[in-house]
Amino acid sequence: MQRFLSQTFIFVMATVFILAGSTYITTFLIQKRNKEIHSLPPHKNYIIIGNSRPSLDFNDSLIRSAYNFSSFAESYFYTYLKAEQLIKANKNLKGVFLEYNIEDIGHKRDNWTWGKDLMQSNYIKYSYAMRVYNNEVLLKKNPGDLLAICFGRAFLRQLKNLTVLDSTALRKFYGGYFFDGSSIMDSTSKKIYVNQKFHLKNVSSFHKEQLLRLLDLFRDNNIKVYLIRSPLHFTNGVQFNRETLIGYLGEKIKI
Repeated sequence: MQRFLSQTFIFVMATVFILAGSTYITTFLIQKRNKEIHSLPPHKNYIIIGNSRPSLDFNDSLIRSAYNFSSFAESYFYTYLKAEQLIKANKNLKGVFLEYNIEDIGHKRDNWTWGKDLMQSNYIKYSYAMRVYNNEVLLKKNPGDLLAICFGRAFLRQLKNLTVLDSTALRKFYGGYFFDGSSIMDSTSKKIYVNQKFHLKNVSSFHKEQLLRLLDLFRDNNIKVYLIRSPLHFTNGVQFNRETLIGYLGEKIKI
C-alpha cells in the first residue's frame, strides 16, 4: 500500500512538473515573439477586433490605417486578453473598431468561451496571457474539459506553432482578415432560412461584463473605441438599432 501511494505521488508530481514546465516554456517563447505577433505595421494605428463577422468583412489591405485582428469564434473573454497584448506591443495605438451585436453578449457565446472544442482552441492561443481570474472562470464553468486540455496536447501544439510557423502564419493564428472566396450568388441561391429571433432575456450578464471590461481597458489606456456592426443579411436574426444596443449595456458609456 505504501509503495502504491509512493508511486502515485511520484506520478502526480511528475505530471505537475511536466505541465508547469510546458506552460513556462510556452509562455517564455510566446512572450519572446509577442511583439512579432501583435505589432502593427508602421502606417497602421487602428485595429479591428471581434469574431468571424469582421474577420470576413473588412479587408484591411484596402483600409489605410487599420489592421484587422479579428478571429473566428472568439468571445470578449478572449478578446480582452488579445487587447492587452496589442496595447502592450503598440504604443501608438489610437483607436479600436470593436464588433458588437446583441448576440455577442448572449448565452450562445458560452460555448465560445468554455465549450470543449473552442475552449481548447482559444486556451492554446491565450494560456500565456491568462490571469488567475481567467483560469478560475474556466475551472468553474467546465473543470473537466479544462483539466483535460491542460493535461493533453494543447501545450505541445502551441510549442509546435511557435517553433514551426513563421511570423506571418503565427500572426494569422491570432487573427486577421479572411477571404472566404465564396460567391454571393451561390450563397443566396441556396435555401434562405430565418434565424430564431433573439430576445433580450437571452443576454448573458457574464458576456455583457466582458464587453464592459474591454471598454474600460481601452478607456484606461486613452484609446478611442468605435463599436461597429458588420453587415448581415436581413434573414440573420433581429437587427437592433443603435439606441437599443448602446442602451442595453446598462450605463452611459463615454467611448
